[in-house]
Amino acid sequence: MQLPEVATPEEATKWARDWLAMGEDGIKLFTGAFMGDKPVINMDPAIAKAAVDVAHAQGRPVFAHPQNKVGVETVIAADVDVLAHTTPSERSYTDDQLARFKAQGTALIPTLALFTTVVLDPNVTNRLVAATVNQLKQFSENGGTVLFGTDVGFTTLYDTTQEFQLMHRVLSERQVLASLTTNPARFFKAAKKGKVEQGFDADLVVLDGDPLSDVANLAKVSTTIRAGHVIYQKP
Repeated sequence: MQLPEVATPEEATKWARDWLAMGEDGIKLFTGAFMGDKPVINMDPAIAKAAVDVAHAQGRPVFAHPQNKVGVETVIAADVDVLAHTTPSERSYTDDQLARFKAQGTALIPTLALFTTVVLDPNVTNRLVAATVNQLKQFSENGGTVLFGTDVGFTTLYDTTQEFQLMHRVLSERQVLASLTTNPARFFKAAKKGKVEQGFDADLVVLDGDPLSDVANLAKVSTTIRAGHVIYQKP
C-alpha cells in the first residue's frame, strides 16, 4: 500500500479528516523516513501538527515513527501522543527532550527486538540495541509511560521472548508486565480494561509460567480470552 504523502498542512488536515472519517482509531505519522541510500527525509513540524490537531479534536491518538533527532523534535513540536519506536541512530534522548516528553505525557513503544533484524553485522546490531535500550532506560526513569509493541508486519519476528528480555535489561518484571496491561489501559483511557474484577471486560491472557519469576514467561501464552470467549488455546 502506498502511504499518503503531503506537502502542506492543509493537505495533512484533509488526509487526517478523510482517514478518521473511514473509522480509523488513530493516525500514524512518519516524522522521518528512510529513502534507500538517500538521507532521511523529515516531516515539516507544521504538517505533523495539522494532522495531530485533527485527531485530537476527535479524541483520537497519534503515533509517530521518527528516524533521527530531527524526527523526535517534530514529535514533540506537534504534540504527538506516542513514539512508536526508539531511535537507534541516536545514542540517547537529550535532557530537554525528556523534560518535554514528561510535560506533554508522551508514551513510548520501544520495539527493541526490531533493531536486531535490520542489519547483518552483529557489531552494528549490538550498537543499535545498546542505544535503544539506553533510550528506554532514560524514558522510564524519567517517569514516562512505556507501552509494549513489536512492529510485526514490518518484521516477521513473531516470538516476543527477545523483546521481553531486552526490555528487562532496564525494566523490572512488573514494569514489563505493566507495558502490556495497566499502562495501555490507563494511557488510552480504557475504563473497563486493565483489571481482573467484576464489571471489567473479560479480556484475559493465561500464561504457562509466572512472569515475575522469569520475564520470558510472558511469551508463553496458554490461552487468550476476548470478551469472555476463548480465541486461542495452545495445542
